[in-house]
Amino acid sequence: MKTPSSKKFLGHLSFFQLLGYFLLVGGLSFVFLPFRGTPSSVFDFFSSAPEPNLETLDLDGFSRIPVLRGGRVKPLDSVARNALLVLRNKRTALDQNNSEVPAIEWMAKVLFDHSAADQLKTFLVDHDQLLGLIDRKFAVDGKYYSYSELEPYLSQIDSSAREAGEVEQELRDSFDQNAIELYRSLLLYRKLKFTLSPEKPPVESKMLADLGADELFYNPLTDADQTEEYKRFRSLTSKLVEDPSLVAMGSDAFSKVVYFVDHYSRSNLWSEFYAIPPEPGDPKMKWRSIGESLVGKEPIDSSEKRNLDPARFSSSLKELVALEPTVLKERLNKILETRKMDPTSLFAAQYAEAIKLRREVDPILKLYENLRLAYASGDTKSFNQSVADIREESNARAGDSIDKIAFEKTYNAFEPFYRSSVAYVMIFFLASISWLLNAGTTPDGKPTKSVLLYRNLAYYLTLVVLLAHTFGLLGRMYIEGRPPVTNLYSSALFIGWGAVLLCLFTEKYIRLSIASAMGAMIGFGSLIIAHNLSLDSSLNPTGDTMEMMRAVLDSNFWLATHVVTVTIGYSTTFLAGFLGIAYVVVHLLIRSLGADNRFGAKLASTERQTSKTIGSMIFGVTCFSLFFSLVGTVLGGIWADQSWGRFWGWDAKENGALLIVIWNAIILHARWASTARIRGISCMAIFGNVVTAWSWFGTNMLGVGLHTYGFMDKAFNPLMFFVGSQLLLICLVYLPALFDSISSRFRPTVKP
Repeated sequence: MKTPSSKKFLGHLSFFQLLGYFLLVGGLSFVFLPFRGTPSSVFDFFSSAPEPNLETLDLDGFSRIPVLRGGRVKPLDSVARNALLVLRNKRTALDQNNSEVPAIEWMAKVLFDHSAADQLKTFLVDHDQLLGLIDRKFAVDGKYYSYSELEPYLSQIDSSAREAGEVEQELRDSFDQNAIELYRSLLLYRKLKFTLSPEKPPVESKMLADLGADELFYNPLTDADQTEEYKRFRSLTSKLVEDPSLVAMGSDAFSKVVYFVDHYSRSNLWSEFYAIPPEPGDPKMKWRSIGESLVGKEPIDSSEKRNLDPARFSSSLKELVALEPTVLKERLNKILETRKMDPTSLFAAQYAEAIKLRREVDPILKLYENLRLAYASGDTKSFNQSVADIREESNARAGDSIDKIAFEKTYNAFEPFYRSSVAYVMIFFLASISWLLNAGTTPDGKPTKSVLLYRNLAYYLTLVVLLAHTFGLLGRMYIEGRPPVTNLYSSALFIGWGAVLLCLFTEKYIRLSIASAMGAMIGFGSLIIAHNLSLDSSLNPTGDTMEMMRAVLDSNFWLATHVVTVTIGYSTTFLAGFLGIAYVVVHLLIRSLGADNRFGAKLASTERQTSKTIGSMIFGVTCFSLFFSLVGTVLGGIWADQSWGRFWGWDAKENGALLIVIWNAIILHARWASTARIRGISCMAIFGNVVTAWSWFGTNMLGVGLHTYGFMDKAFNPLMFFVGSQLLLICLVYLPALFDSISSRFRPTVKP
């Protein structure tokens, strides 16, 4: 109910003032509060995890279980979201009614209920030829499909992907690329399904029948859970430990052990993440898959087993199994260090570890089996208890590596960059409305209160959104333990942030909403670019934008100096270019509207001052650009000298950075020498967008040089569209002058 004072306040506000406050409140709500699609809020970071509802499955607790994937310990929630981002380009799946299924609910089905998971629409197939391969049409069947719908066509997809893989990457067409991506998606899905429950060999396996080992595998009709299978395997290895003479070719027990070791070793290849936390007392704090927990990890590629010497393998293994555990550990370490080219000794070491040192079934395997069975039976109480037990066991064994799990879970749900992108749009609306209202002035020629209100609202909302954008960057830095720029995705986030920060300072002293609008455009555009980069499988095969660093980049010092400095150079060069675009838009509006239009007349009356202001802003920003680009390029040369032994090698990326430095220097020289006025400087700044975009993305598409660790192949069309748009703007601003010049030549002269 409105109070009299609030009614009086609202009564004094015009429609545009109410609209301005509405956009401000809407922007603040998008930044801080929950809304559809992002049910989390900023206050969730200050609250503890919710208590599980005893009547429903504790999927929130399940999402907080720590696992290792991509070299980083993360909550299962991150694994689910990132996997779906690869499979469907979304962070949700679809059921048969096309209703969204949350990522963690989808993950639970994938891990524990394969038949239900196979019915969910998990895969994106939107290429016409690929749809034809599976007998579907986009207009009729859509673009999202379940595993069960794709399963009958696995052989066709496999053969198409293999044929595409034989084509050189530069020569692959869109069908080849899409076939490979679908094959990889299907592979990822199958790996997820069997991460916690190794797949049993096919019953028609001849070797399985010859060994009589079928009865040793898990039988859901007679066994309590799959750990019964693991215990039977341990009983086999115990026989060999008690009597090492059984380690001989032809021994029934030894043959079965070899078969199971090979089986569990192969299962390591089908593990998408490591669910077993470090074993108590492990100094290396190593996470393991189910297979590694049972038999360790193969020391070299399994294909090297064909080079084994069977007689020496069995005799070496027998000798190792007979040793005491402490002596055996020392011997295994020595073999791994001194016999790296001897497959017989290396595999004998792995088998000895599996037989003699890995004597017990890890208790957390039992907990995961309890979780699986509880989910399958719908036993809420047992499921929730198993979740709590797994988290407690993982917390006790993983130590400090899981300290960030709770924060990352909340960070995922909060989605600060999505929120910021929406709010940037509102900032642009506020700035644009201030320009429209600027057509009306007070009698003394000053802006109206409404204009000043919108300028201030745009400025203050920019400040708030920048804080959200900053929080997003700081959150990534905290989770990764790295500087803000580590890959192309994070460079897009940082470029937008740097441009918005500089716009905020500019708008503080020149309150015309120009800097606010340009900052909103760059901020929104950079976040859209970042989102699309996260979907590019050539850059982001796991869906995780916070993946392990490549060895050449694994230096926090240089990441914090060279990479950050160069990226600031990118962002400021883009800002100068967008300010140039602002000038072009104003110039074209004045020419198109004419003096008869009220808005056009107002723009024309302020053209000189507006042009001068924009020109000064371009000049100041370009000075920043030149400084940071030059310093960043020099620092990159020093890093290259330390890493590669040369300061400069005319690498494509290095040349791109040098082009930015040279172009910014040319702009400043043109300004100081007065060889170009505001229109020319603006067009040169716009062309700086082309130069920077080429350095940022174009060089990565060449696939040559030492910087090919950032190779990508999907940005060509967007890059060409962007370059074309910048060239079009440059042409448009000069066309009127060109037409005037041409027409003046044919205009008849009047003789006095």
